[in-house]
Amino acid sequence: MKNSKTTVSKSMHEGPETNAGFVHEIMQPLNVIRLSCGNIRARLSTSSGEESDYVRAKVARIEKQADRAAHMLHKWMQQQKDGDSTDGIA
Repeated sequence: MKNSKTTVSKSMHEGPETNAGFVHEIMQPLNVIRLSCGNIRARLSTSSGEESDYVRAKVARIEKQADRAAHMLHKWMQQQKDGDSTDGIA
């Protein structure tokens, strides 16, 4: 596990091409999560009831967090482009 942390840490400081690759690797699973949430919502569109409402609320929460992570990555990439090395992403 330590090697993986070292690799990510190094890649975050190597340059724009590496940063773009890093962001792409993180964005891919986020996009799959968001698409899956959309598919679940579409499937639930014909359902009603307490169980469906519960699942819709959970899916909305997952989507919100995936969107938040994507926003943080985009903001981090913009900071890297602008030469801002601060860690304040949120």
